[in-house]
Amino acid sequence: MAETEKMKYGSLNRFAQAVTGLFLLFFLGVHLYVAHIDFGHPVAFFSSVINQLHNPWWLAFFLIFVYIITYHGINGLNHIVADTSISEKAKRNIGIALMVIYVITIIYGTILALLVARMTVPT
Repeated sequence: MAETEKMKYGSLNRFAQAVTGLFLLFFLGVHLYVAHIDFGHPVAFFSSVINQLHNPWWLAFFLIFVYIITYHGINGLNHIVADTSISEKAKRNIGIALMVIYVITIIYGTILALLVARMTVPT
């Protein structure tokens, strides 16, 4: 990696990648417990998700999860692109495309979570 790339993707960016990776382990553990251990039946799980998203803390948890997992994935892809030998212009264009994908994904995830949070629980 060229020196300019090291500065562009410096230690703070690499640190953020590592920290979001640790958060993902935590979120994965919570997801595994809630989705696969605590509830075994799909209908019970669906109802529990709707109930949980009515709680503002669970809604915030889900939104933070969406933001962190999306950042981690997009940032990781950006690091892979930075390590390739393609032109700087192509790297910049891919970086812009990844940023657009990030924004679209978090907007979609936020809207979806807010819509599900307003759903009534099926009986």
